[in-house]
Amino acid sequence: MVLSDKNNIFNSKAAILLAAMSYQTYPFFLEGKLILPKGFKLRYTIRAFANVEDPSELVFGFIAESQDQIIIAFRGYAAYPADLLASYDIFQVPYPFVRNGGKTSRGFTCLYQSTRNNLIRQLNKLSTSKKLFVTGHNYGGALATLAALDIAVNTGFKNPFVYTYGSPRIGDPVFASRFNQVVKNSIRIVNIHDSFPTFPAKKYPPPFTEEGLYYQHVKTKYPISFQLNNTPRNDAIACYFKYLSKMNPDFSKALCDKNPGFCPDTEMCIPFRGTC
Repeated sequence: MVLSDKNNIFNSKAAILLAAMSYQTYPFFLEGKLILPKGFKLRYTIRAFANVEDPSELVFGFIAESQDQIIIAFRGYAAYPADLLASYDIFQVPYPFVRNGGKTSRGFTCLYQSTRNNLIRQLNKLSTSKKLFVTGHNYGGALATLAALDIAVNTGFKNPFVYTYGSPRIGDPVFASRFNQVVKNSIRIVNIHDSFPTFPAKKYPPPFTEEGLYYQHVKTKYPISFQLNNTPRNDAIACYFKYLSKMNPDFSKALCDKNPGFCPDTEMCIPFRGTC
């Protein structure tokens, strides 16, 4: 399965495949079931601690490998209240993995830090001649962003390709600038009607904290638009997949037909017309 990028950072085949990979992180967490496309094998299960005050180890994604690609996929919001507590902890800490890396969300940084050493150790066992993709949906997009800069600086995979879906902001302007400088191939796919990318706010002035908090998105935003009149539907990875599939329907159909159960069910992705 060759994903050609040519001169364009955004690639529809990569966006569709990685949306389905991001979807697979949810049944993997909820049911212990993981379906990968033909040619890919599971290499590592990512586990992390979401709630620093009452830590419990949860599945947060996987590393999958094919003959020419490696994919790291992080899941988004699925565990209540642990995931919610991590996301709401927006106080900032120094990004500890890269010099001059700015500051990042304490909740997500602690979560990533709890799995980081094992993740890097497993990644270092794999061939750096293969193309590396890092992906994640909503909160998983935040983790993918944290991981991508770390990986680009501290491993042999110097040029990771990053695709996130509905990711929230994760760091301050210094972090965003450092990320943009180092991670050249990053696509932040955003449904313009999805609420997750609007959080945290860009600015929390004092007295919220003594110095205030400042958040900035990383590059490169790739906006899409689907309005389903329902917050969960506007955010759902299945609906991202459905609308991205329209960009390359032949590839999407072949991917789903050849790999039963791999693609998300998009039946929910119709406008909500309910009333009170």
